[in-house]
Amino acid sequence: MTSFANGSGGGFSKLFPRPAYQEGVPGIGANRAVPDVAASADLDSGLAGLVRSGSSEVVGPMGGTSAGAPFWAGIMAIADQYAGRDLGFVNPAIYEIAKSPQYHSAFNDVTKGTNSVRSLATHRLTGYSAGPGWDPATGWGTPGASVLVPLLAGGTKTGKA
Repeated sequence: MTSFANGSGGGFSKLFPRPAYQEGVPGIGANRAVPDVAASADLDSGLAGLVRSGSSEVVGPMGGTSAGAPFWAGIMAIADQYAGRDLGFVNPAIYEIAKSPQYHSAFNDVTKGTNSVRSLATHRLTGYSAGPGWDPATGWGTPGASVLVPLLAGGTKTGKA
């Protein structure tokens, strides 16, 4: 019998140095930290998805990266449309927004929970805890799209998005 465990990734690279846009973020050391952002992907409270099989369509809950990645892709597509251009690589803008006074409007800061996983009855993979601001379990949190999209589309104080 196979037992599956669910959880999210997160943590610190042993290979890649911290990118410049992560400088000054409490909790991030000399190496690349992930995740940058989060999405609710719990099957019980996550996103609705449409699955087509032949001529049949079924709407039901989607979870994990299969839900979170397209959710963020959709947010970015809306931001591109709002800006009237391809915003390209937005990580520096996301971090600048998250370090600004607009943080709590642009993101829903996830402050409770962990990405620890219990697989089988005897194995536990200890992850990281969520907390205020950036953390290695949920990054900056989930998007407050009505605020985040215009901020991304308008660029940052350096004029880059």
